[in-house]
Amino acid sequence: MIVLWKFRTNFANAYDLYNKASKFQKSAGAEWINLTVVTGAENGSFQMAAGFKNVQAYGKMDDMWNASNGETDMMMEPNFQNFEILETHNLTKLVGNIDDDKKDGPETVFANFLFSCSDRQSVIDSFEPDWQAYKAGGCTGIDIHGTNIGDAPGNYFFVARFSSMEKLGKCFDKMNENTEYWNNISEYHSKINISKAFYARVLKEEAF
Repeated sequence: MIVLWKFRTNFANAYDLYNKASKFQKSAGAEWINLTVVTGAENGSFQMAAGFKNVQAYGKMDDMWNASNGETDMMMEPNFQNFEILETHNLTKLVGNIDDDKKDGPETVFANFLFSCSDRQSVIDSFEPDWQAYKAGGCTGIDIHGTNIGDAPGNYFFVARFSSMEKLGKCFDKMNENTEYWNNISEYHSKINISKAFYARVLKEEAF
């Protein structure tokens, strides 16, 4: 599973917060962590995500954070003086092919779509036609996650990975011209409601 925090602050504070959080997450058993800057929804904010083997591993990390007699909170407290949390999500992958332990690098960009759908199987089934279209445009992987903790059931998080923003733009240009693709997925798209769309560029990342 992936724990994701989106927040607003300045670059210096975001980097310092990441450096502190990465050390803690590594000691707490996270498999990877990254920091991205966001364009689109909440433009100019930051997003930090940490990946865990499963929900139990995430729970172990949360227990460690809260059993530290406030030491972790004290370590982070200066960073929270210039800090606004925008949203948090716990993501559980339903289907996808993004390799979580791959080092993405500073040029990597993710296209993100938060959406709702009452038909879970249709969401899962959408992966294959989406992947074929995205892959043909130069995408290097897509994942679809279910969201929980603070979200109503039926919310999902779609992520597509690209090696640069130029590659992302080229892919979307190509897909926009693909009328066959849009015709094939029109029934599925009539079932979903996209509530948020944004891009996230990797600033720092580490796999443990």
